[in-house]
Amino acid sequence: MMQTYQKYCCAAGLLLLLGCAFTFRAQGQADAVAADPAPVAQQVVAAAPPEAHVKLLTNYVETGGTYLGLTNGFGSWSGGYTRGVYQDGKNIWNAEINGQREFGDAGVYFAAGDTYNINADWYGAITVGSSVGGFFWPRFRTDAFINKKWLGRKQWITTAGFAYIAAKDPHRDHNFFLGTTYYFEKPWILEEGIYFNVSHPGAVLAPAGFVAVTQGRDKQQYITVHAGFGEEAYQLIGSSASISQFNSSTLTITWRKWIGTGWGFNAVGDYYHNPFYTRGGSSFGFFKEF
Repeated sequence: MMQTYQKYCCAAGLLLLLGCAFTFRAQGQADAVAADPAPVAQQVVAAAPPEAHVKLLTNYVETGGTYLGLTNGFGSWSGGYTRGVYQDGKNIWNAEINGQREFGDAGVYFAAGDTYNINADWYGAITVGSSVGGFFWPRFRTDAFINKKWLGRKQWITTAGFAYIAAKDPHRDHNFFLGTTYYFEKPWILEEGIYFNVSHPGAVLAPAGFVAVTQGRDKQQYITVHAGFGEEAYQLIGSSASISQFNSSTLTITWRKWIGTGWGFNAVGDYYHNPFYTRGGSSFGFFKEF
């Protein structure tokens, strides 16, 4: 199943060594980008403003679980995840394992990716994934993004992306993304984006968008409110059943809190609504930095 307003980033090597996981669904869950703009140093002569700290959360491992209840007799979802991110020079490697039970079936999704810093202004990312079991997981998925930093502190980022999703039935999705991220001098981040999903068979266009606001600082806490809205071309609700051509909306609140030196928790509350059912619940996990 593909939900059009999510961002995703996660995947394979480092985490597989931990082999922990049974759990959680792949939201594209991508962790919030950390922003903690450097203070302007007092200088006698004028200088260019310092670059905003546009930096993905790196060098950590996180594991946790989730539970969501659905209305109209659709039961509940449950599962768990293990993910990790490791920076090596210009590369930021990420890996994730998600085990999930949905609509009476269960399966595990594996993904791996790399974010590469091309130069001071450009960086790109690619992620690939596949699954074992679970009709709702894609048979194959790949996402690619290119990002450009703008303005004096590099505080405005524009993003273009593309995703290809091959379901375990004949459906195929081609998803185009355009978005921006702005890092304010105070600890606030504003993100917005729009997806144009073309689903086959039928070349069905399903646009969707999102707005997200993050407040906080690295090593302290981040609170993110994410609202999504738009159309879905189809959604698998059984091995041979699907719903199609409908509007949906989502609201997600994420609290990432550092408790001690290099460790803390990540709590997510999630609400989703479409004409067929409403879904609500939460996930909770612990992370450790290294």
